[in-house]
Amino acid sequence: MPATQVEHELYGAKNRGDHGWFLRLLASTPIYRDARLSSFWDDSDGVGLLDYRDAWGRPCIAIRTRGELLPQRNEIALVETGFAALAERWPGDGWWLVVNPGTPLETYFAGDARSREQWKQLAAEAPQLGHDDDALVTRFTGPLHGPLAHALACGGHLAVHNQVPWNEIGDVYWNYSRDVRLLSQTWGCDTRQQWREQLDHLIRARNSPWAPEFVLRLRRNALAQYSEATDPHWWRALVANTLTTRGYPAGHIQQAVDLVGQITRYEQRFRADGVLPPDGFVTSAVGYDYGRAVNFVRWGVGARFCTPETAEQIIPIAGSLVREHYDSWGEFSAGYMLGRVLRFDEEEFGHMYTSALNPHNILTTDPASPWRNLPFA
Repeated sequence: MPATQVEHELYGAKNRGDHGWFLRLLASTPIYRDARLSSFWDDSDGVGLLDYRDAWGRPCIAIRTRGELLPQRNEIALVETGFAALAERWPGDGWWLVVNPGTPLETYFAGDARSREQWKQLAAEAPQLGHDDDALVTRFTGPLHGPLAHALACGGHLAVHNQVPWNEIGDVYWNYSRDVRLLSQTWGCDTRQQWREQLDHLIRARNSPWAPEFVLRLRRNALAQYSEATDPHWWRALVANTLTTRGYPAGHIQQAVDLVGQITRYEQRFRADGVLPPDGFVTSAVGYDYGRAVNFVRWGVGARFCTPETAEQIIPIAGSLVREHYDSWGEFSAGYMLGRVLRFDEEEFGHMYTSALNPHNILTTDPASPWRNLPFA
C-alpha cells in the first residue's frame, strides 16, 4: 500500500511509464536526502550528504518522498531538499538520480546537464503550498484506529497547519535541522532534559497561564447549580469573590476578571464561525497544552531527544487526558482554540486565530479526517 497520496500518484505514473508526470509530482512535494548526523555540528561549510551506489555500481544521489523515509538511524539525519537545490549541487554528469530506492517506486533518472536544467524548470513551475495553505495529510500505513491514532488526532490542528501527516511518528516532523531549531528557538530546549521538562509542563497543563482554566472551571462548576453562571456579570462577580476569599493579590484578581470578557467575546466569535453551537460554551482550555504535547513529542523524535518507540508510549497519555476533559472532537477543538488565542491573539482575530480555525474546519468537514472516522469516546 502506498504510504500517502503522493506515493499513490507516483506509483500510478511509474506504471504508466509517464516519467514526465513522475518528475512533476516530485517537484511539488517535499523530498529528502540522507546526511551524516555529526556534520550538522562540525565547522565545515556544508552538511555531509551521503551518496548511493546502485546494483551496477553507478554513483547515485538518492532521494526519498515523505512516505518512504527509512526508520530512524543512529548516525544519519534527514535533509529536506528540492529539484533546484539538487541541480545546483549536482556532483557531475556521470551521476544518476534514484528515487525511493529499495521500494516499488524505485526509479532512476540520468543526471546530465540537460536533465538538471529540466529539474530547475520543473521546480520553478511546480505549485508549492504556502505557510497558511493548511492541508490534511494521512499516512495510510500509519495508525488509523485505536488509542494511538486517537491521540495523534488530538494533534491535528498543528499537523494540518504544518502540512505534515497527522498519524506519523517518524524520523522527522519537518527535517532534522528544522526540528532542532524549532525546539531551541521557540521552546528553549537544547538538551533532552530541557525537552522532558517542557513535556512535563504540557502534560500537566502547566505550560499555559493559570487564569483561563481557573475562570472556566468556576463557571463550569457553577452551571451545575446556577443558571446565572452564563451571565458575564454574574461570572465576573463569582471570580472576584472567589479569589478575594482565597487571598489573591489585587493584580491577579483583576487579570482573572478581565479574562471573563475576553472569553465571552471569543465564544461569540466561535459561535459565529461554527466552532461552537449557538448555545455552546468552552468547557476547558487545557486542550491547547495537550494538543501541542502530541506535536511536541513528534518534534522531540525529529531532534533525537526521544525515540519513536518512546513516543508511541507518551502520546496516548495526551489522548487520554483530552478524553478526561472533553466529550467530543468539537468540544476539544473549541478548548484548544481558546487556549491558543488567549495566549497569543489578543483579540485581533489574526493569524493566531485563523491558523487554528482553518484546521478546525478541515478536520470537522473533510470526509478523510480522523475526526470524522475515529470515535472520540
